[in-house]
Amino acid sequence: MVNLSLFSYAAAQGYIRARLSRLLDRATWARLLGAHSLTEIGQSLGHTAVAPAVARDGRINTQTLRGEIAAAGRALVRFLPRSSGEVVAWYNQRFEIENLKTVLRAVHYRADRRRALAVLIPLRPARWRWEELLEAGSVDAFIDQVRKSPYGRPLENAMERYQKERRLFYLEIALDLFYFQKLVRLIESQRGRDEADARRSLGRWIAIQNLLWAYRYRIYGHMTPEEIVNYTSHHAFSAGLDTVRRVALGSPLSVEAERLGFRIPPGLREGEALTQIEILAERERFRYATTAIRRPLFQLGEVLAYLWLLESEVRDLTVIVEGKSTGFSAAEIGSRLLRAA
Repeated sequence: MVNLSLFSYAAAQGYIRARLSRLLDRATWARLLGAHSLTEIGQSLGHTAVAPAVARDGRINTQTLRGEIAAAGRALVRFLPRSSGEVVAWYNQRFEIENLKTVLRAVHYRADRRRALAVLIPLRPARWRWEELLEAGSVDAFIDQVRKSPYGRPLENAMERYQKERRLFYLEIALDLFYFQKLVRLIESQRGRDEADARRSLGRWIAIQNLLWAYRYRIYGHMTPEEIVNYTSHHAFSAGLDTVRRVALGSPLSVEAERLGFRIPPGLREGEALTQIEILAERERFRYATTAIRRPLFQLGEVLAYLWLLESEVRDLTVIVEGKSTGFSAAEIGSRLLRAA
């Protein structure tokens, strides 16, 4: 019997192979790191695939580039088998959720609508006209407009706490928990190699995010153990409920990080250690993606790897531009990049 998924992944492989050459090469990264000004950065990027998102002064519209990542994700979904396509499609929804949070903040704080619109990720097609959502006169009105979407119920469930305390946290974490809980279910619905790929890649990403949430609540939010447990995911693969409970009861960050395979330098303050874990996790993800994308046979892992390579490029471009803007040396910027400086 012919395995039709092989044809699907062959199509995805063709799409990706045709676009890998658009990624910035080592020589370009070296020029960017050695640039003495933002204008010089803009010149180095002038003949690359990211040129349309680069202004004359060298500043980069990262939201435009992230919109292109979302478009690549949507395009790849068309080639994939139904089950793995659902995983990638929902993984892609993180961009829509980020836009919803931006609009929520603008409505809550009555921020300038034009400025809020300018920082949204361009998504095509869009579920809503973002301008209309930004015109909502209140958070209640905003939720009424998105009520029929998948996000309506989690937002409605969080409204009572929001109305009582007027803190956006409850609405934003409701969106995040809904997103990650559905992603977990989709990962667990996979079979065979796709399930292994999804657990290895997205499952680990979810676990790390859950761990970081728990520590941020404890360190910055000064939440009670009960609150930490309530506002984290209980089913997050290698950092689920048991991990969250240990964090809530005071487990050292270095101990829980090591359980996930990360060793952080001794003597760091907890906030610094959290940042270190984020960098280590992102570098691990980048290394995995660069290895996976070279495999001769494609599966779900390679599709996700390509999307990660796109994200890592935007992330490192942002680090370089912001580093140059604040006067950091090439060595200081290089130490913060995911790729080797």
